Amino acid sequence: MKDPQPGQPRYNDHVPDRQRPPGYVSDIHEIVDRVFVYGTLRSGQAARSLIENHVVRAEPATIQGHIYAFPLGFPGLVDGDGVVQGEIMWLTDLAASLALLDAYEGEEFQRVLKKVHRQSGDEWAWCYILVDPSTVTLGERISDGDWIKYCATRG
Repeated sequence: MKDPQPGQPRYNDHVPDRQRPPGYVSDIHEIVDRVFVYGTLRSGQAARSLIENHVVRAEPATIQGHIYAFPLGFPGLVDGDGVVQGEIMWLTDLAASLALLDAYEGEEFQRVLKKVHRQSGDEWAWCYILVDPSTVTLGERISDGDWIKYCATRG
C-alpha cells in the first residue's frame, strides 16, 4: 500500500500503524481492482483466456504461502512461510471480473485480500485460497512455489 503524497491527509490518520493479519483490509479504504493469480489463470496457462478481456495489465509478483498441485490439474494455495510465484493483474469491470473469477474458482476456494510483493513495492490484491486447508493431503506440494515450472517438468 502506498502512502499518500506529503501534505495529503489520510482517510483515517487516527488509526495507528500496526501489523495486520492476512486478509485484513488496508488502512486506506480503496476499491481493490487487483487479483493475484498463481496457477491456471497465469499468462500462457489454460484458463487465462477466461479473464483476458478484463485484464488491463499484469506483472510478475509473489505472495507468501504454499501451493499444492491436485490430480485434476489445478493448484491450491494455503497460508505458510514459503514463496509462491504468480502475477498481479489489474482488472476492468470489477463486478463482472470478480463474478467470473468466483464462478471459475468454485466452492473449494474463497477470495481474500492478501499482500502481494512486486519489484516496485507491495500491493493488496484479491487472491483465491483453499477453503479447507486440510485438502492439501490430496495434492502434491510444489516446493519452489511455481506452477508453471511444475507443469513444465510434468510434460
